[in-house]
Amino acid sequence: MDVLVQLTIHTLITGSIYALIASGLVFIYATTRVFHLAHGGVVAFSAYVFWWSHTIGFPLVVAGLVAVLSSIALGVFMNEAVYEPLRARKTKSLGYLIATIAMLMMSGAFIILLFGAQGQTLGFSTTVYTIAGGTLSLLQGVIILSAAVLFVLLWAGIRFSRFGKAMRATADNEVVAEVLGIDTRQVRRRTFILGSALGGVAAIFYALEFNLDPNMGVMIAVKGLTAAIIGGPGSIVGAIVGALLLSGVEQASVWYLGSTWRNAMAFILLFAFLLVKPTGLLGRGRY
Repeated sequence: MDVLVQLTIHTLITGSIYALIASGLVFIYATTRVFHLAHGGVVAFSAYVFWWSHTIGFPLVVAGLVAVLSSIALGVFMNEAVYEPLRARKTKSLGYLIATIAMLMMSGAFIILLFGAQGQTLGFSTTVYTIAGGTLSLLQGVIILSAAVLFVLLWAGIRFSRFGKAMRATADNEVVAEVLGIDTRQVRRRTFILGSALGGVAAIFYALEFNLDPNMGVMIAVKGLTAAIIGGPGSIVGAIVGALLLSGVEQASVWYLGSTWRNAMAFILLFAFLLVKPTGLLGRGRY
């Protein structure tokens, strides 16, 4: 029973971080129809910015704000400097794929250039509580609760705000949205702002909970993509469900098979869903 409780706790912790990453990825995909794999590089870069900001003396809150702002700046730069010019040239999907993979690789090199090739850790610790035989730190509880609040706010904003309606209209049919007077380029820009901000929050939690590696952006992108595919491309709720499922399988594989299986499970699940159910558990929804 204690093992099941602990696995559940770890699933919620890691799943919350994966869900934030996948939600940002899905958020951008649903509006732009681009699988922004470079989002993994944005998260990795922001995690290093958070680590660096705290290391030089900034309080955690200020370091977190700097990290989120850096993720927004990098995400918007990628859109304006790469995706929008490709869109203006009416580039096919393969061109976007090559571009986003190139930016993902470049982000790792950029991290090494600015912060060095060595791994880093914050070594941040908080009070640990015992819950039904399992252990949960205060930090981990904050991660789970904060992610849940962000998801509720995100859902409410998409459903009820004027901008959320413009985003959904653009996702459904960009041409019709423009006829109705919606500035679709501005919608895409704001989508990258919000999606990258989610990635920035995920980067903070990732840096607090895990060790950092300059090349971690690739696995972050893979896990975000896997969660999105599992839940259903274009569905925020699906991204959350997929992230929790991925996290649960990872935690079980670590416990029963060993830690070397952790990253492998992401690829196994990704290929399984692409082959068997490419529309995901909740289908190809819109937000």
